[in-house]
Amino acid sequence: MLSFQSGLRYNMVPDFAEAHLTVQNDADKIAENYEAYLANKGLEGKVTKQEGKLVLTLVGMSAHGAEPRNGKNAGIFLAQFLKDVELDVAGKKYIETIAQFYNKDRGEVFDIVFEDEDSGELTINVGVMSYTKDKGGRIGCNMRYPVTFNIDLGKRRIEAKLKESDLQLENFTDSKPTYVKKDDPLIKTLQKVYEEHTGEKAELLAIGGGTYARALEHGVAFGALFPGREDVMHQKDEYAYVDDLLKATAIYAQAIYELAK
Repeated sequence: MLSFQSGLRYNMVPDFAEAHLTVQNDADKIAENYEAYLANKGLEGKVTKQEGKLVLTLVGMSAHGAEPRNGKNAGIFLAQFLKDVELDVAGKKYIETIAQFYNKDRGEVFDIVFEDEDSGELTINVGVMSYTKDKGGRIGCNMRYPVTFNIDLGKRRIEAKLKESDLQLENFTDSKPTYVKKDDPLIKTLQKVYEEHTGEKAELLAIGGGTYARALEHGVAFGALFPGREDVMHQKDEYAYVDDLLKATAIYAQAIYELAK
């Protein structure tokens, strides 16, 4: 394999992937199998011959990295096909490393599956994949973990799993999750305002997204996605309804007033 590329940001599910292979005697068979694979998975992509190379592309669907299952990770889907193609040793290892994440976004690969009642499940998004035959490869993952998860233990398990495959962890950074108890006066006030404006019960949610709440000593994300609306964060043509924006503005205005009293 000459190169493999997918993803631009760790916190987004990659919607495009491309691999360059050395043209082989079975190029036509690879192309035929790839087209069948795409059709079977309901995905778009193509395979072309280009200056002595076989180029495979795949179009997935982007989504917020906090919930990988809302998207279709182009890099993982392409790797899932390539793992059965004859490749050089280094390229094969790189592809197999990515492919193991297929349908495993809850920490299964690193043996760190975890969930708690307050903040839900741990999730891992494989956001950036880059490989060249000359320089080797890197895989960038974005993990969102529950408030009661032991990140130090989790890191050690990740390192141990990587070591088993002769890989290593680099550029590890940690941004602690934020959490405010449901009986806190801040939460009670926000619930009250929401219910007064909508006539609906204010259900409390825990999300993996990194919001403006991280910049506050004591705060939570409040809105603006209403129940029943499609979550299109980090997707192409992301949008919001004007009526929802106006309703949210009224709710925010009263919430600020109530909290400032």
